[in-house]
Amino acid sequence: MAGFLARLWWVFELASHFRLHLAIGLGGLALPWSLKRRWRMAALCGVGAVANAILVLLVFLPTETTESTAGTRLRLVSLNVHTENARSDLVLKFLQDTDADVILLLEVNERWMDAMQPLRTNYSQVLTEPREDNFGIALFSRLPLTNSEVLELGHAEVPSIATTISVGGQQMFLLGTHPLPPGSAAYARRRNEQLQEIAALVRHRGLPTIVLGDLNCTPWSPNFSDLLRDGGLKNASPQRGLFGSWPAWLPFGRIPLDHGLVSPNLRVLEKRLGPQVGSDHLPLILELQIPTELRVEPDATAQAYERGVEMEQRHYP
Repeated sequence: MAGFLARLWWVFELASHFRLHLAIGLGGLALPWSLKRRWRMAALCGVGAVANAILVLLVFLPTETTESTAGTRLRLVSLNVHTENARSDLVLKFLQDTDADVILLLEVNERWMDAMQPLRTNYSQVLTEPREDNFGIALFSRLPLTNSEVLELGHAEVPSIATTISVGGQQMFLLGTHPLPPGSAAYARRRNEQLQEIAALVRHRGLPTIVLGDLNCTPWSPNFSDLLRDGGLKNASPQRGLFGSWPAWLPFGRIPLDHGLVSPNLRVLEKRLGPQVGSDHLPLILELQIPTELRVEPDATAQAYERGVEMEQRHYP
């Protein structure tokens, strides 16, 4: 039941990411306790299993309709390639076959940028910040980009890519990001700071928004819920699915760490996972429909500050 106390301690928050595993494990424990007539323990395990199963079901169910409306389609791919992955050939083939309009790659270093050089033939807009510490980032786009920058959000000193993308005459804010994994109290704090700054930045830009990346956070974490609420974003899908992307080698029980979050006025037509490409993450493929008439009023960062978001003093263009 530690996952329900996630706001109290980072270790409890870790437990919140494994709702499916807890539901199955507690359900399995309820049976032997029942056979031993240990009704109190059986009831405790049973209630925990049901509570976790309900939370899994809420994520598993589709949250978007696919009704067709006028607008431009946009296909995006987000993939944590894993720096040490030797199968750059599989990654390149997958990306070429998927033919996305925008590609976000995470954990890229100079070797990976050399291997992805053929992508530049079809993607004229490229933003890169290769690094050797598993936090390099690269964005490939065949659509025009403006106001582009590599920036650091929070105090983790890891790069994110922020840009404005033109889709069917509409200006959209696109953010590619990769917060630290919450493997310690310090890392969890810095990840949460980055999620808070993402929300504040989205509000500040005041444009229809797409946030892509390995957020090292699942939909069951209260920090993920805070990001959706404070950033005015949705985690939508027209298909049923858990969309567990990590670890890729696990056939059952992967957890959803890779996300595509969008403004409520953007329609999600398809959300799916790609094949294994040698990484410990599966690719995320997102197909959106951008309405022909899209209007979003700019929103000051005051609302984010009112919820306790502390931003570094910086200028966002």
